[in-house]
Amino acid sequence: MPHIPQINIHQTYGKIGMESKRAQVQIQQPKADITMHQEQVRVEIDHEFPQIQIDQTRAWSALGKRPSLELTKVIYGATNQIVMDTIAKIAQKGDRLAAIHIKEDPIPEMARDYSVDLFELNFEGDPSVDNVDIDVIPGKLDITWRGGTVDIKVQPNKPQIDYTLGKLDIYMRQKQGIEITVPKLDTRI
Repeated sequence: MPHIPQINIHQTYGKIGMESKRAQVQIQQPKADITMHQEQVRVEIDHEFPQIQIDQTRAWSALGKRPSLELTKVIYGATNQIVMDTIAKIAQKGDRLAAIHIKEDPIPEMARDYSVDLFELNFEGDPSVDNVDIDVIPGKLDITWRGGTVDIKVQPNKPQIDYTLGKLDIYMRQKQGIEITVPKLDTRI
């Protein structure tokens, strides 16, 4: 059997290569600049103390220990009543003497009843549990606050960003090709 020559075809595929380097990002954020001004609080306090007023005049009066001016007024008021009572008694005796239509003689009866009237003046006042007057005047407290403000200014700083680009290299790692091999032919005939 005769040998038939064959063409040999050999194909090489092309190959590409890739090398990549990632991008890099570095971010730094500086702190914000803060300035602060504070005004101190001022407190003003105004006060008045409470007061207690105690009036014991009526209590001392009930014990017979009156002040002299008040005692003089009491004696004057009592004397006025005593004088009025004495005038009334004298008027009654005068009316009895003027009643001549009564048969009895009023003079011996008046002589027998005659005595010097002694009057007792009462210098004491009326005793009572309410003889002491107590008045309370409340105090006052006024508190005023002033100031106390805070002024804050904030200046933010921009972030510092460093960016390094990534890289992608694409290259031919193997070239494509076709290799055709022809057998040797015997050209002698």
